[in-house]
Amino acid sequence: MTLSVLGIACSPRRNGNSTRLLLEALETAKTEGHTTELVYFSDLKINPCQGCNACSAKGICVIKDDIPKLQEKLIHADRLILAAPIFMMGLNAQTKIIIDRMQTFWALKYLHHQTLVNSSGYERIGLYLGTAGTKKPDVFDCAERSIKTLFHLLDIQYAQPCLYSGIDHAGEINEHPTAFAEVRKATQALLIS
Repeated sequence: MTLSVLGIACSPRRNGNSTRLLLEALETAKTEGHTTELVYFSDLKINPCQGCNACSAKGICVIKDDIPKLQEKLIHADRLILAAPIFMMGLNAQTKIIIDRMQTFWALKYLHHQTLVNSSGYERIGLYLGTAGTKKPDVFDCAERSIKTLFHLLDIQYAQPCLYSGIDHAGEINEHPTAFAEVRKATQALLIS
């Protein structure tokens, strides 16, 4: 079985630490024979949610930007790998904008009782790859709650994440002794689940 694996790089740095982990994950999926697609947030024109609640009426957002294109990819993905750094003890703004703009999906699912998923029929599973500069023990708690909520909305099972604290400067993840091997292993598990 060939799965479609969507990777979303949410870091504002094109080659940031979390993105490097994502590239490793997608290369693993590709090597295993699966179809991969990489989306860089920085390539998209996405505006923050305006809180107007217009999407409640028909599940359509009034903001004209690239969110519908991203949502289409999310609907069809069998596997989702989301890579996002921690800023100020929470998800960075780029990731939060994506999550907030899924309000249209919330309206379709919970107000209009429509199915969002149009994948190949396989159970959908997602993996969160995160990096943080601080080593505080609860540094990923807030981010994980938001990512789990997003995955639940998309009917995606939350897999064991790969989270790395004490990674702050660009390229610092390359010095981590186990990160890339752990991401490869987590990706392989994602593909056989």
